[in-house]
Amino acid sequence: MNDASTPTVFRAWIGKEPAPAYLLYGDGAGLAGCLVHAWEGRLRAGGVSFETHHWTPADLDRESPGAVWRSPSFFARVRIFVLPDLAEMKKVHREAIREYLEAPEPSATLVLHGTDFRQAQGFARVPNLLSAAPREQQAVDALADYAVGAARQAGATLSRESASFLARWVGVSFEPLAAEVGKLIAYARGRKEIVEEDIRAVCVSRGEVDPFRMAEALVRKDGPACLALLRRFAANADADDYHRLNGAVSWYLRSCIQGRGRSATVTPGRAAVLFRTLSRIDREMKGESRLSPGQIFEIRLLQALS
Repeated sequence: MNDASTPTVFRAWIGKEPAPAYLLYGDGAGLAGCLVHAWEGRLRAGGVSFETHHWTPADLDRESPGAVWRSPSFFARVRIFVLPDLAEMKKVHREAIREYLEAPEPSATLVLHGTDFRQAQGFARVPNLLSAAPREQQAVDALADYAVGAARQAGATLSRESASFLARWVGVSFEPLAAEVGKLIAYARGRKEIVEEDIRAVCVSRGEVDPFRMAEALVRKDGPACLALLRRFAANADADDYHRLNGAVSWYLRSCIQGRGRSATVTPGRAAVLFRTLSRIDREMKGESRLSPGQIFEIRLLQALS
């Protein structure tokens, strides 16, 4: 893996030897898998033997973590341990990691992530640990880099705009993005370019509602159709699904402005209203409102459709 193919957000971390531990938190918590993928590529390219172990909270309970990490492997020079969210760990396990990192084993690398910002920020001061809290756009860019590169390796082309949409649609997390890219590559097999129609066909939330149809109805101010699709979507959606839906509608609106694919046309004034609506929905879902995501979406869309 060359430096150009490594996401900028942690390019300085990918050197000759892995550090004892890494921590990604804040909006970049979902990048832990992306970091592991980058290191695996670097080690493989350098002919370095390695093992990757994904541990759950139950594994931490079952194993003696410090003893395992301090026991070198007979088969691999580098061992990568991908650990669960700090917020899901028991305090005793977080303390065990702190103690281990006072004098870590050179052949072991711990990859941590934290969705609780304050907790992870405090953990970032642990010795022998590299940490970063990427902003949301940095995380999206890192995942888009991966998606574009994965498509290229499969002999296809995926535009940067489409890759950024995918990153937002799956919730800025590496594992679901990698699965989605795999689906797109399989769906578009035999063609050189992955296009908007492929994304429309594959990226449907839970297979129930096409978010692009809902976005089209919103742009056309077709209130009954838009709300019917939203309520159908809400029947099976969880909180994260609404963030993905907001990203999908935003992406579609940008494609309308740019005149891409099958997108409808929209006036600058109407586009400005809708972007303000989507931005407000995003802020309110992130904590500015006590309403549920479904309530926020319906109220704001009703206002935009009036």
